[in-house]
Amino acid sequence: MFTTDQIVVDHSSNVWASRSNSSSDSKPSSSYETIILVHGNSFSNAIFKHLLPLKNEFNLRIVALNRRGFAGSTQFFTWDEEALAAISEETKSEFHALRGVEILRFIDGFIQHECCDGKSIGGIMLVGWSLGSTFSLAAIANVDSSLLSDETRDRLASYLRAHVLLEPALTSLGLPAPPDSWLSYRDPNIPTAARGRLFVNLVTAYYDYSDEILASRDSTAAIGVIVPSISRVPSIYSFSQAEYDEIVTLTPDSSVDLYYSKVLHRSVRQAYLKACYDTKLRSALKHMKTWEVAGSRSWAFVWPTYWEIQDDDAKAGEGEKEKFIRFMIMEGVNHFMHWDEPVQTMKTFKEILNS
Repeated sequence: MFTTDQIVVDHSSNVWASRSNSSSDSKPSSSYETIILVHGNSFSNAIFKHLLPLKNEFNLRIVALNRRGFAGSTQFFTWDEEALAAISEETKSEFHALRGVEILRFIDGFIQHECCDGKSIGGIMLVGWSLGSTFSLAAIANVDSSLLSDETRDRLASYLRAHVLLEPALTSLGLPAPPDSWLSYRDPNIPTAARGRLFVNLVTAYYDYSDEILASRDSTAAIGVIVPSISRVPSIYSFSQAEYDEIVTLTPDSSVDLYYSKVLHRSVRQAYLKACYDTKLRSALKHMKTWEVAGSRSWAFVWPTYWEIQDDDAKAGEGEKEKFIRFMIMEGVNHFMHWDEPVQTMKTFKEILNS
């Protein structure tokens, strides 16, 4: 974990927070917003550290947590894929819901410690990046959980301003990867020990999509774009060895991520639908808007998800677009926009909060 202005740690997660210097040393002002970031598969919270030097310029407080199984946080679970698959659907749903409740409890603790002065001017934006959206969706879907007090719910409803799905894959929506798609993790011709390392190289690359693919919303054609562009080097090649060791996490604990969505797909699907389209829940979070954000040059699995969510939103809105979810494309960026293009990323976050 790297040094920041402030370190906040709860019982389940390694968390760092950087506050804007616009506040006093004793108590932060509520006149600026807080971004809470949930990282994805194989990459720790340190992937967001290029955002930190920009906090004063954008008057944003940056908070990132390390999920279970990543350095400094609580160990994940000893269950393997076979054990997870064998438990009942009810237990799976409870297991998944608890992951969301953990995040909500952290947010509520953060509100009480840092924000609760009765003004609630700035508010909080929750960002689930990549597989992290599986967990941010679980959090929003469980705002009405009996495990939370009414006081906690009231604080969350007061402070939550936006929930951003930052480039989730279809598995984050509880859907399988397209059957004809290629993934290094499931290619038997690639040595098992090399699959994770190949994944982290490919997912950090830039990709070129034709206007025809994007205009036709052709998911099959999009996921067929697996060869990185030569126009810009992958983000990972800008990592120093120390940064690679800090950020890239391919441990037995974190490998649970690789089958988490697959084994728990029903509860993941239910959480997505409830968090995004349940009118009662959305009314309770009256200040919160939900966004789907994607980079135009990201890896191929971003596009089928983006189009799927657009279709789901239109269906839930009975033909009315963006009734439940707003959409944004970040031009020219890849899956690691917060690393390669932190200024553009912060501008996007600010635009969403100000919308």
